[in-house]
Amino acid sequence: MNRNNMILVALLISLAVNLLIAGFVIGKMRGSPRGAPPMAWMTEHISPETQRRIRGQMRGQQEEVRPLREDMRKAQLAVRKAVSAEDYDPQALELALQQSREVSAKYQALMHKNLVTVSKELPREQRMALARVALQRAQNEKRPPRSPESIR
Repeated sequence: MNRNNMILVALLISLAVNLLIAGFVIGKMRGSPRGAPPMAWMTEHISPETQRRIRGQMRGQQEEVRPLREDMRKAQLAVRKAVSAEDYDPQALELALQQSREVSAKYQALMHKNLVTVSKELPREQRMALARVALQRAQNEKRPPRSPESIR
């Protein structure tokens, strides 16, 4: 094997290793598909055996939830971009906000369906604890939106 071929092989191996490492890092940053199921935070205040049962049910919905979360992220990014654009277009912002509302409504409907499904299998005390956690989290999430400057 001549010197040029050896250099080419070494570069290809180096590229493959770098891509493998980059894929691993990006995968860790984006979260594992086996991560926490939708609404797992709600089960923290109920009995351990009920937690296991409910988390199993919710894990089954990850394939439905994951694309909705990604759509929400994209819609929010589109809104931030439209707001911060140098050549501001009110119609682009209006369209981005409309898309954000539609995706958010779909996600919220699924989460509400989950809450109803999960709640119907719980005794009154655990339903109340679940509702308290859900309502408290909703209040805590009412925070000021990110500034347009923070999107870059």
